[in-house]
Amino acid sequence: MRISFLTVAFLSLFVFNSCKDKDPKITNVLELPEETTAFFVNYQVGTKWIYQDITNTNIYDTIELISKKQRDVNSGNGILSKGFELYYKPIISKDFTVTVTPGVNNTVYVKVDPLVTASGAVTFENKNGIWNSGVIYYDSLNIKGTMFYKVINSLSHSDFHAFVYYGINQGLIAFSNMNGSRNLNTFILIKTIRP
Repeated sequence: MRISFLTVAFLSLFVFNSCKDKDPKITNVLELPEETTAFFVNYQVGTKWIYQDITNTNIYDTIELISKKQRDVNSGNGILSKGFELYYKPIISKDFTVTVTPGVNNTVYVKVDPLVTASGAVTFENKNGIWNSGVIYYDSLNIKGTMFYKVINSLSHSDFHAFVYYGINQGLIAFSNMNGSRNLNTFILIKTIRP
């Protein structure tokens, strides 16, 4: 009798636990603001950006958007962050990903990552629509005679990318191709080819 009671109790506990919802219900969904997607996300796979070195105008680089994936993160506490990861392949410069993630309290985190351990990453952070102190915003910016509008520049760098500028609805408009602390090229956007 005692064995039957323990068996029934164990089976009841097993059935109860298997019926329980394993994942907590999502109560809050964090999404990216339109301005952030206009800087970093709103580009089609297959888009190509053509760059020219500003000191040696015979050197060009082309960066192609190879993949764009939704990157949703369930933090396990009822919060779902709906972000993106974009993978870019240049001809000369180092491949990189751009990860764009919304955070709590109207914060957005962006990481330009060259996918090499310990090389660092270029970062952008925005809270309540204001870029943090590590990011400079320009209404307009003249780079070697070319005007760009609504531009952000990160003061951070990696071993492969520095002086990174993004233009709203333009993508990466200027950057330095690095080898550690050595600047190989400083590129400026001259043309965008959309699929």
